[in-house]
Amino acid sequence: MDPRDFVRALADENAAFWRGRDVRQDPDASPAVRLAQLRARMRQGVYNELRSVELIAAWLPHVPEREMQSLLPGQLDDEHRHYRLLRQRMIDLGEDPDGFRPLPEWEALFDWLVACRARPTWEKLAMFQFAGETQSCEGFETLIALGRDVDPETAKLYETAILPDEYKHAAIGRRALTLLCDSPSRQTAARAACVEMNERIFNAYRHHRARVETH
Repeated sequence: MDPRDFVRALADENAAFWRGRDVRQDPDASPAVRLAQLRARMRQGVYNELRSVELIAAWLPHVPEREMQSLLPGQLDDEHRHYRLLRQRMIDLGEDPDGFRPLPEWEALFDWLVACRARPTWEKLAMFQFAGETQSCEGFETLIALGRDVDPETAKLYETAILPDEYKHAAIGRRALTLLCDSPSRQTAARAACVEMNERIFNAYRHHRARVETH
């Protein structure tokens, strides 16, 4: 399959996997519940952004392709800026951003991603930038829409300072797969990596929702 056709097909497959599966936000919930879910997303987000810095730094020495080498440091900077912005927003809201303890499933997800550093670039970027960041874009769009009436300042922060960068990060994944997935074996490996990532993220989402509903 032509790499561009492959990337379009893989995007459709990822979208089909996630249809109806992002359980982090409840569109029909009361404002109080949606606010609690937004706060939970922020606490988790501080952790996620910092771990994203860690994993990209771990991956960089194992990405030999020059174009990807030139793009990933920019994403690392973005992730660290997002960490600082979310952390400060939590402080402004009177919360301790450093008191959050992630669920074991989230720790395991990032530990696994860091350990994937030696895998081929088309697999790594299929997992995090293509599958993970694309889903993050959709998740943030939902969060912003559901958070505007309960916390407009936080919703604006996500909309103006975080979501645009997520689009860029997802584009890095699309660029990588278009450039590198030029054989059936690479396309098969990239597809399998996306499936593995999606399943792991979904498992972490389910446990995240369970924590929100019991606290």
